[in-house]
Amino acid sequence: MTDIDWTKALCLGADREKWFVEGTTAEANADRAEAKKTCFRCPIREKCLTSALAEEHGRGQSGRFGIRGGKSSKQRYEITRRRAGAQPKQQRVA
Repeated sequence: MTDIDWTKALCLGADREKWFVEGTTAEANADRAEAKKTCFRCPIREKCLTSALAEEHGRGQSGRFGIRGGKSSKQRYEITRRRAGAQPKQQRVA
C-alpha cells in the first residue's frame, strides 16, 4: 500500500524487540501487550493491518511474524482464514 504515511506510526523509533517477541514467558507476554497497546493508539493501525494481511497473503501461520496492526501473527492468520472461508465458491459451468 503506497498511501500509508509510515512517519505517523507510533512504533517508529520504538524498541523493535517488543513487536517481535518469541516465547510465552510473562515478560514476553507483557512486551506483546505493550506493543498492541501502542498499535491501538496508532493513527495508521488499520492501514498497517491491511498492509500486513496483503503482504502475508498465501503464507501459512509460520510465515507471519510479530505484532502488526495491533494483531499477533496467529490473529492475522485467523483473519485470513476467516476471509478465505467467507469467499463465495465458484460454480462449475458444465
